[in-house]
Amino acid sequence: MSAPFSLTCRGAHVFATDDDHPEGVAVQLAYAQPLSHRGRGISIIEASSKNELFWLDTIDELPQPSQEVAASALNDRYRIAVIQSVTDSQVNHGHRYLKVETDRGARYFNLREPGKNVSYVTGDHLIIRDSMGNRYEIPALKMLDPESRERLDRVL
Repeated sequence: MSAPFSLTCRGAHVFATDDDHPEGVAVQLAYAQPLSHRGRGISIIEASSKNELFWLDTIDELPQPSQEVAASALNDRYRIAVIQSVTDSQVNHGHRYLKVETDRGARYFNLREPGKNVSYVTGDHLIIRDSMGNRYEIPALKMLDPESRERLDRVL
């Protein structure tokens, strides 16, 4: 079934157009479960009022041009660097530091309170939030080389 609205991008903003909003209304897109179910359960929220206007199970419900707009908006909102290897890790006076290689280049960050800032999506899939609020993803621990897993274990 096709969505009863379409999405367009004007500058840095996304607009939804339907029978009630023929000129379009500024919207934001948000996943209902951004860590565990990215790609499913998408809320289309009016930017000014923060009220939900529409719900999508997946972006596939949208017409093709709107799918591209939605995918781009969601990628911008939920940009998460994927850790490919851990090149160094240290624990110094309770502070944990990681040097990693990601799909966006090398990063060095402080990890505070792993119990609060490391989310296990599954037993093998992690999301790590650094002290600045940046998120990093490890889709599968088993895909890391043994040295990277050992360095990661030191700080977790």
